[in-house]
Amino acid sequence: MTETIYANEEHRTIVETYITMCKEFAKDVSTLSRYENYLEVVSVIIEYHNAYGTGTREDNFWDWIMIIPINLSVATNGFFAGVETKSNAAKVRSYGILLDRLLEDTVSKIDKLETIKE
Repeated sequence: MTETIYANEEHRTIVETYITMCKEFAKDVSTLSRYENYLEVVSVIIEYHNAYGTGTREDNFWDWIMIIPINLSVATNGFFAGVETKSNAAKVRSYGILLDRLLEDTVSKIDKLETIKE
């Protein structure tokens, strides 16, 4: 997987915790091949995050810092919709609720980050 670029160590801790939880939730409700497909999507999100700002109209720090949490949340919820069955619906929906709360917490922490460079 692509190495993620972070603003600072606090940003790294917040986002890595979020990524880890999303991956664990997805892994728990899917087959190995579907999980590997999910990881490919995660890699695309990280590559987009890392490359943000190289375009002529991309230079907003706050947009960049929120790319992973927002896009990973959407991707993970979409993944949940794709793997949900009658037998795993309760677990998948529970993870969806936990993911929403985790996203709120993550965004709140990121919003409080200081914008100084390390």
